[in-house]
Amino acid sequence: MPERSDPIIVIGAGAAGLIAAWKAASIGAPVLLLERNSKPAIKILISGGGKCNVTHDGPMDEMGKAFPKREERFLKHAFHSFTNDDIRSMLLESGVPTFVRPDGRVFPGSLRASDVVRALVDRVRSSGGEIRLNARATGILSSDGTVAGVTVGGEEIPSRRVILTTGGVSYKKTGTTGDGISWGAGLTHTIIPLRPALAPLRVHPPLPVEWRGIAIRGGKLSLYGGGRQIDSWPGDILFTHEGISGPAALGLSRSAAVALEKGDVALYLDFFPGAEFTELDRDLNRLITEGRGKQIGSIVCAMLPDRMVPFLLGQIQVPPSTRGYVLKRDARRKIVGLLKAWKIGTIGGIDIDRGEVTAGGISLDEINPRTMESRNVRGLYVAGEVLDIAGPIGGYNLQAAFSTGFVAGESAARSWLDSNGDDPR
Repeated sequence: MPERSDPIIVIGAGAAGLIAAWKAASIGAPVLLLERNSKPAIKILISGGGKCNVTHDGPMDEMGKAFPKREERFLKHAFHSFTNDDIRSMLLESGVPTFVRPDGRVFPGSLRASDVVRALVDRVRSSGGEIRLNARATGILSSDGTVAGVTVGGEEIPSRRVILTTGGVSYKKTGTTGDGISWGAGLTHTIIPLRPALAPLRVHPPLPVEWRGIAIRGGKLSLYGGGRQIDSWPGDILFTHEGISGPAALGLSRSAAVALEKGDVALYLDFFPGAEFTELDRDLNRLITEGRGKQIGSIVCAMLPDRMVPFLLGQIQVPPSTRGYVLKRDARRKIVGLLKAWKIGTIGGIDIDRGEVTAGGISLDEINPRTMESRNVRGLYVAGEVLDIAGPIGGYNLQAAFSTGFVAGESAARSWLDSNGDDPR
C-alpha cells in the first residue's frame, strides 16, 4: 500500500493535539485526529473556571525561565517556533480577540473557553484535517523501531507518523487517564515518576471549618523539611474545605510532592512578605498605641481576617481579650512572629487528580526538542503534557502545549511530504 494513503495520526484533541493537527494539515499532509471523548478539548473548556488562561504575556525567553532549567532548555526551540503572539494572532484571525491582565495572564475577550476551543477546532477542519470523536485509541503499533499505526478498538489504522498528545493523569474525568504514558513505556521510553503539579494542598491537622473561603492576598507560602527550607512561593492563598489552594499553594505543590517522598513537610505562611519583622512590629505597636483601650483581638483584626484571629492568638497563648495598654513587648513580638512565619501544619497529601497539570511523564532526554520526534521510535512525535513538563500557573502550560504541538505537527508533516516527493516549503 503506498504511504500516501496513510495519514498522520494525532492521538488526543487537547491543546497540543489540535495545534499539531492544524499545523500538519495546513502544510498539506493528510491528518486524522483521534479523540476518545464526545467533544474535543474538554480540559481547555474547564480551564480557568471556564475562562481559559490561554497564555502568558511577555518575551518567550522570560516565559521559558518560569520552567525548571531542563524544561526551559527543552522548550526553547518550540517557544520560538510558536510564540504567545502567534497563538493570540491565530485566535484573533478566528474571531477570538484576547486581552492581557495586569499580572500578565492572557484571556479571550469573551472570557469563554468555548470560544478558544471553537477557533482551534475550526482551524483543524478548515485546513483539511479530520477529527474523529468517540474514537479511543487503544495502542500504538510499531515494527523494527518504527511506528506502524494505531489501534482504535478492534481496528488497526496504518500510519508511519503518529503524534502522541494524550496529556497527563490529572482531571481523569476529562479523559486524561495516562494511556499515552503507558504506551510510551511500552515503546522503550523512560517514564519520569508522575507527581501532582498546580494542585491544592491538604494540611494536618485540619484547619477550622469556619475558615473555608477566606482569601489572603499577596502572602507567601514556604515548605520546610529535614531542617531546611525547600521552596517558597508568593501569591494569593485560599482556605478550602481540605486545606490550602490559590496560586501560592498551586505553585508549591510540585516541590511539596517531591519532598513528601522523603519525609514530613511543614507549611508556613508569611502574611506580609513585603514587610520586614521590625517594620511590622512598628506598625503593630502604632495600632496598639492608637487603640490602647481596645482588645488585642480587635486590633489584630485590622491586619488579618477576623475569623482567623481568635485561633491564631490562641496558638501563641495571647488572649484576644487582652487590652492593648497591658500587652507586653514579648507578646507583641510573638504576634509579629506569627504574622511573618505561621506554621499552618504539615502537608497531609496532594491529590494528583486535582492538579491542573501532571509533573513527570516521557523523559525529555528521549525526545528531539527541534522536531519532537522520539529518539527511540522513528515516526513517533510527542507533545504537550504527556512529556515531563510542568510550569507555573498563569498560562505557561497551555503555551508549552501549543508550542510543542506546533513543532510536532510541522515536523511530522514535512517528513510525510519529503517521503512523497513533495516540496516541503
